Amino acid sequence: MAETNVAGFINDINELPKLLTELSSKQIFDNFSLNKNQLLYLVGMGSSYFAAQDAARYLRSVGYLAIAEIASAETPSSFPENTVVIAISASGNSVEVLKFVENIPENIRTIGLTRELDSKLTKIVDEVVHLPINAETGGVSIWSYRATSIALFQILEKLSIFNSVKNSCLNAAKEIKKLLDSKNQWIESFMNLTTSKDGIWLMAPAERSGSALQGALMFREGPRFLSDGCETGDWSHVDVYLTKTLDYKALIFTGSIWDQQAIDWLNNRKSAFGSIGSYNQGTIASITLEEDDILTNLLTELVVPELMAARLWEKV
Repeated sequence: MAETNVAGFINDINELPKLLTELSSKQIFDNFSLNKNQLLYLVGMGSSYFAAQDAARYLRSVGYLAIAEIASAETPSSFPENTVVIAISASGNSVEVLKFVENIPENIRTIGLTRELDSKLTKIVDEVVHLPINAETGGVSIWSYRATSIALFQILEKLSIFNSVKNSCLNAAKEIKKLLDSKNQWIESFMNLTTSKDGIWLMAPAERSGSALQGALMFREGPRFLSDGCETGDWSHVDVYLTKTLDYKALIFTGSIWDQQAIDWLNNRKSAFGSIGSYNQGTIASITLEEDDILTNLLTELVVPELMAARLWEKV
């Protein structure tokens, strides 16, 4: 992957509609089956782990046994019979992923999901599934995160628990293009959320927690701006305290049944916030996105913090 650079990052953002359109016609997981009594174990680091958490949570919501584990955890000494482990690393060389896989018992089926077919990961797994993307020119994982989510949701589609990954990709490509074409109409209002020395704090529904985590990473990895992500319901238990002592500014991906609880706290503490989603709630900035399936939302909504991070990065 290229060294992180803002020019490449901006180019990668602008290429998202084309990328998603191309991915809409790709079958990343050609053949995959899973029984409800069979454990699916997804493992990765960073963006790969974020994407894995949302896919695993979706599987559990419809009765499947699925776990997302961070690869830096110790590899279990044993797994239930017939477990399938999908190890995710765009580069195929993440040292934590490699170590985790190397310690998996030999009787457990392992699949490597990676962009690089000649990587170390491909040498130590039973099967390889290729992410059909190039490395980002900006060195930030905005393509691989989306491609990983698409690949994992293709598993859901093959299990007949998700309608159409192709349609989600095409819808997201269309929505992102709209946001890119109209950014001059909304970006400045959202940049008002980045004026605090105390950073910007993101929250998202449990079902799309990856948006908060990946969105916060965009601020940290590019412009090195203080940011973190939290699940919306849990925010009222773990992050609300900061609104008393910080110049707290939040960015909310809406859609949680716990949105109003967080918003009430923010208003009570006079903390500024912006919103991205199906209704306008932000005190500083809001963007309304068409209410759609979870994958379309995951692929689309991140373009807002990505463009915000790019604007900050240009000033560094």
